[in-house]
Amino acid sequence: MLVQASGLVKDYPRIRALDQVSLEIREGEVFGLFGPNGAGKTTCLRVLSGLTRPTGGQATVCGVDVGTQPNEVRKRLGILFDLPTPYEDMTVRDYLVFFARMSGIPRAQVPEHVAGAMHVLEQTQHADRRIGKLSMGERQRTELARVLLQPAQVLFLDEPFSNIDVSMRIGLRTTLRNWAARGGAILFTSHNLLESEAIVDRYAFIHRGRIVALGSARELKETLLAPAYQLEVGDVERAMTVLEPIPHQTLERSGPGLIRIGLLARRDAARIARALTEAGIDLLEMKSLGTMEDVYSRITVGTPPAQPGGAS
Repeated sequence: MLVQASGLVKDYPRIRALDQVSLEIREGEVFGLFGPNGAGKTTCLRVLSGLTRPTGGQATVCGVDVGTQPNEVRKRLGILFDLPTPYEDMTVRDYLVFFARMSGIPRAQVPEHVAGAMHVLEQTQHADRRIGKLSMGERQRTELARVLLQPAQVLFLDEPFSNIDVSMRIGLRTTLRNWAARGGAILFTSHNLLESEAIVDRYAFIHRGRIVALGSARELKETLLAPAYQLEVGDVERAMTVLEPIPHQTLERSGPGLIRIGLLARRDAARIARALTEAGIDLLEMKSLGTMEDVYSRITVGTPPAQPGGAS
């Protein structure tokens, strides 16, 4: 495991920001940490990166204890926090050269690393522009270039796609997946749960300082959501009749050629296609209607607040 945390607690004077947080992140994994504003996501990142000392619990990153060796931990990390860039008077190239040197890249290799990072993030044309003159999206690309040029084993990315246009996001998802596949790991936070399904392997949902759900998208949907599907069929009237015997909560027309069916049990999903095929009805598309936003809504309703000294 590249990241291991057990029972992390972080207390502030009036609130417990982290309450017995435990998680593990494996090599090659993109791990998503999600929750509402104030849930504890940024505090968790700061504790795991050694920037904030926990009140209790233990954590290691790449086998290094974050409490006793925070500087060693940060040598193994590439960190992106959702904060303004303070180096607005520097050019993109000078900024990246500065951080390449700070991260320990040998002087002779710095130009190659910087050029490669700018190419991947499509910032080569902005190399000699001052950061303060860039658009918000271009600044975010520069920050991502800074993270990717570092010799890190783990990336902590807080809202990495903020202000990034759609075409660049698609390319970045591939870049990050390839980076993790080479043996690294990524801890990823975002408010965009729909987009997360294209990159995240496993999720931890944190709410009021506590981890309230943990697993892959499929595992969480199967555990927390009632199975519902949208069907596009060749004959809606006949399909409604054929599907009626399948145990369901809802069965309704949802548009031209479309049917929505909510099942009582996920195991009955296979009966849908079989019943329509046997009746000679064309099934043009069948897709699950459950999203990670639905999971989020389900698990963040009615969760009790975390209080200092309270039990988990």
